[in-house]
Amino acid sequence: MSEAPVAEDPSGQVGRRFPGGEFVIEPWRAWLVADVVLDEPGGTVAHPVFVWMAATGAMGLSWDELFAWFGSTAADGPVFGEHETSIHRPLVVGATYAVSGGITSADRKSGRTAGAFDLVGYELELRDKADGVHVATCWNSIVFPRRG
Repeated sequence: MSEAPVAEDPSGQVGRRFPGGEFVIEPWRAWLVADVVLDEPGGTVAHPVFVWMAATGAMGLSWDELFAWFGSTAADGPVFGEHETSIHRPLVVGATYAVSGGITSADRKSGRTAGAFDLVGYELELRDKADGVHVATCWNSIVFPRRG
């Protein structure tokens, strides 16, 4: 594992917006996801896991690009932290969702075992392209280890 430089204060990224994008819940993908999670394939309502899939799939940048915002790479060992999904209206198979969001928190912390790390929170919203209604929010955090 490479030694990640201790980046400057990560809180400077709070408020930074993702480019965003669009995500279509294709019927074939909805069928496969339902089958994998032991749901009944073929319905018109998409499995709730699509909130996360759509949010991260259409945030408008790659994971490597997001990691770079915090002076990190995949080789430095960032890990998924917490996750929270709020669904205001079920996602529909075949629908298109607009995704937008950004960085909501970034704090430098230190643990006895882990040493220094940055805890970064980000939030993504999904809006139905057909009517503009806010259908879901996906909040996640990433832990960036800081060695050195």
